[in-house]
Amino acid sequence: MPWKTAARALILAWTVAPLAHAQPEKAPPAAPSEPAGSACSVGRASALSELACELGRASGKLPADALVVSAPLVGDARPNDPAAVPSRLASILAGSLGLKSASEAATLSRARTLAAKTGTLVHVLPEIQKGELRITLDVYPVPKNFWDRVRDPEPNPRTHAFASRRLDAELRTFFPPVPLVAKRTDKATSGEQHPVALGCGDIDGDGSLELVLVGRSRVQIGRVRGGRLAPISTLAWTQLSPLSRAPLREPIASAHVEPGRWVDVGSSDRLDAVRLDANFKLEAKLGHRLPWPGGGCAKIQGTSLRSEVEPCRGGELVTKFGPLEKPMDALAGARLVGRDGRAREVRVARTFNENVAVVRDDSGRSAKLEGVGAELAVGDLDGDGQPEILSSADTLEASGDALVVHTWQDDSKLVERFRIGVSTGVHALAVCPPESTGLGAVALATPGEVWVIR
Repeated sequence: MPWKTAARALILAWTVAPLAHAQPEKAPPAAPSEPAGSACSVGRASALSELACELGRASGKLPADALVVSAPLVGDARPNDPAAVPSRLASILAGSLGLKSASEAATLSRARTLAAKTGTLVHVLPEIQKGELRITLDVYPVPKNFWDRVRDPEPNPRTHAFASRRLDAELRTFFPPVPLVAKRTDKATSGEQHPVALGCGDIDGDGSLELVLVGRSRVQIGRVRGGRLAPISTLAWTQLSPLSRAPLREPIASAHVEPGRWVDVGSSDRLDAVRLDANFKLEAKLGHRLPWPGGGCAKIQGTSLRSEVEPCRGGELVTKFGPLEKPMDALAGARLVGRDGRAREVRVARTFNENVAVVRDDSGRSAKLEGVGAELAVGDLDGDGQPEILSSADTLEASGDALVVHTWQDDSKLVERFRIGVSTGVHALAVCPPESTGLGAVALATPGEVWVIR
């Protein structure tokens, strides 16, 4: 039995109240109603399709003969074929708008010439910076006759829009492949001696990633700066939720970031999981549950978790996964995009009090990973569309712990790729969204420190 699991099996008798799962539970509050189709998704579909949705809405109604032309790609990363990304982007955007696209990438001057016969130019300027594809869209009227060109040779745009998404596996097909090798580990002091969960993502939508470090007494949200975790916001658990009626000696906890919208955090120590909004303020309590990274929640029952995915709040949609035969004591998940642009959900659940994890996706594929510890995470580290399953080691001693990374291949095999020893014990894991076209970062929490492995 792994060292953390052995500790989890002991319940502290802090009160004489009955176990939490024996009490009737109030339904979680309903989510605010939101009109269908009111917003384009973020991180739920391919980056190109989400960009086309957002830019298409921002551009408004366009003439049927308008022409979409992309400028050449600029930025801090060079694709294998510099013309491929602009061409693909223009084609997808034109398709979403019901328009035609030019086959060549062109500057504004050349694009005006290409659109001379149409009267309307939709000019797209793509840029890649810090692992994001950033798109600026301008809609220009194009003078059709000589006198119009004399009066206003270069009219200003009548519509301007901007959108960005992080690179996914589909976009990474345009760039050289990345070897799955950990080259650098940066360690930052955190001041948290009892970390129980970790999350990573852009919570407030400002383009920078935040770390969410969940401890037994507080939640810190911050960024690694100068060898320390610099908190942006720190919230005491007493501000968020009262103690559970039967806390565990070693709690089960998790955190899930919904980019630009919220972060859900929960611990078996507490009566309620909570949702913090993009300003890191308490938005809602989610009941006696743990957020399941990738979306949804899992219900806490005594010393374990139910393996079904359920909505964290009323009205939220989650992908249905059939329940497992046994309860679980660790969970992880992610929404990923394949090289073909298709989105998929991957969930991992560790069988309660055992060293076996079940890996599943929303297409019905599954596999078993043996010899795993009590900490899990899921992500696509090298951007090849095949998910990586991260775990702590199956060990009775903290000194023997390690970060272990497996790839769940397209042939359904789980292949170990690398491991890194962590002699102070792995207490929490998270995969960060890519900040470049290189290897994605792994965040790891150990007593008093956060490691960022690249």
